[in-house]
Amino acid sequence: MSGPHFPDRNTLAPDDQRLVHDLERAYGTHFSHLVRFTTSELSELHAPGPLPPNVRVASDTEPAVAERMETITTVANLPHQRPADREHYFQALIDLYGMLPLRVADHTNRPGTEIVAPEREGRILAETLGCRSSDRYWTPQAKRVHVDQGLLVGVDDRLPHQARRMVLIDGVVATGVTLMAMLRLTVRAGAVVDVFTCHSTRQGALALTRCAERLGITLNLHIGHVSGTLNEKYYAVDPDAGDRLILGDVGDTISPRAAEPRTTSP
Repeated sequence: MSGPHFPDRNTLAPDDQRLVHDLERAYGTHFSHLVRFTTSELSELHAPGPLPPNVRVASDTEPAVAERMETITTVANLPHQRPADREHYFQALIDLYGMLPLRVADHTNRPGTEIVAPEREGRILAETLGCRSSDRYWTPQAKRVHVDQGLLVGVDDRLPHQARRMVLIDGVVATGVTLMAMLRLTVRAGAVVDVFTCHSTRQGALALTRCAERLGITLNLHIGHVSGTLNEKYYAVDPDAGDRLILGDVGDTISPRAAEPRTTSP
C-alpha cells in the first residue's frame, strides 16, 4: 500500500523502522499494513464537539457504571497489581459490557457479520463473552508507534477484506487510531459497523465518528463510559490529575489471566 495514509516501511526514517521492527519482535507478528495519522489530522479528528446520536453511552442511564469505573481506575493506578486486583479489574470490564445499551452477542450473531476483536483485550473480552465464530472471527494485532509528526499504526494480516457488516470488540478507545486504522483497511463504503467498548475518551469517540463519516460508512458506537482526556503519550488520564490513569494498559492488566467463559453481572 502507498499514499499518505499507507506508507511503505522502507520510506520511514531508520529510527521509526526500528520501532516497528521492535514491536513486531516483541509481539511475534509482522505488520502487513502501516497506517499513518499526522498530528494535523489527529487535531482535526480530536477537535472538541458534542457527541452525535450514533454514540450510545451506558453511564448516561445506568448509575452502576460509575462503580465499575472506579474499580478499574483504582486498579490501574496501583503500584503493584495482585492477581485478585486483576480479577476485579477484569470482572468490572465484563460487567460494563453487560450494561451497554445493546448486547454485543445480538450483533455478532447476525448473518454475514465479520467479528474483529484486536489482540489482546478485544480477543479476551470477545471470547469470554462468547462472541467467537470460527469462520468470520478475526483477532488482528494492532499497535501504535509514536513517530515524527504523529502516530503510526501497525496491523497484521488477520483482517477481513471489504466487509459489508462488521462488529469491533475492544476494551478502551483512547485516541481511536487502532480502530480507525482497521476501519480504513477492512470496510467498503456503505458498510455498517458497530463498535463495542468499555470506555472511551471524548476525543476518541469523536474521532471514530468523524473517520466513519469520511469513509462513507454507518457507525454505531456503544460505550460503557466516556471520560478523561489524552496526555502527551496519548493515554486516557484524569483531566484534573494528569498522572492519574483512567484505565492504564488494559492488555497488560488482563492478559496474565485465562479468558474463562462467565456470565455478566451488572
